[in-house]
Amino acid sequence: MTETEPPLLADVYPELVSFLDAALVAEGEFTLAQAVADLRFHGWCGCSQTCTYLRTAPVGNADSAWIILDDEEPRVWLQLDRDQGSFAGMEICEFDLGPAPVLDLDRPSKMG
Repeated sequence: MTETEPPLLADVYPELVSFLDAALVAEGEFTLAQAVADLRFHGWCGCSQTCTYLRTAPVGNADSAWIILDDEEPRVWLQLDRDQGSFAGMEICEFDLGPAPVLDLDRPSKMG
């Protein structure tokens, strides 16, 4: 039996993906901006009901390097994956994700 792939992050949170793409291009991170389109939604961290870490890769793929995107204050902190060619996840600090979509029934209570 094969597992189905998680949905694309763009299918779950298209506004977030648009923001990340534009912000990374503005930072000169063109390769990483292109990688955003292929990110998968692997759910939320789950360490607590209020944790705002969104996983975009299976557990264990994260590197210790981060890219902080801010607009007057930090909004999204992106954690690179081990090969630093994409992202393992992101901390959603200040970003309105809007109403919880059908593809994300387990969104943390802090996110609305």
